[in-house]
Amino acid sequence: MTTVVKGVKLRLYPNQAQIDQLWQLFGNDRFVWNQMLAMANKRYENNPKSHFVGEYDMNYLLKPLKQEYPFLKASDSTSLFVVNHNLAI
Repeated sequence: MTTVVKGVKLRLYPNQAQIDQLWQLFGNDRFVWNQMLAMANKRYENNPKSHFVGEYDMNYLLKPLKQEYPFLKASDSTSLFVVNHNLAI
């Protein structure tokens, strides 16, 4: 039995406001990645025997992070959860 794989190519043409929003979202994802990684590294420096903070715990830290950095509220929380997921694996 053979499997046929089909693909679809799409090209998007966002307007300038959408481009700006995409750059904001990508920047926020990068910022959260760097903040969580710095926190994990600092935690390891303080106590090398401590366990790595898991995905659930990093998701729990997003709310205080959004309060400290209000520009993160422009991002969809799902994209920030994906950042934490990718960092945790």
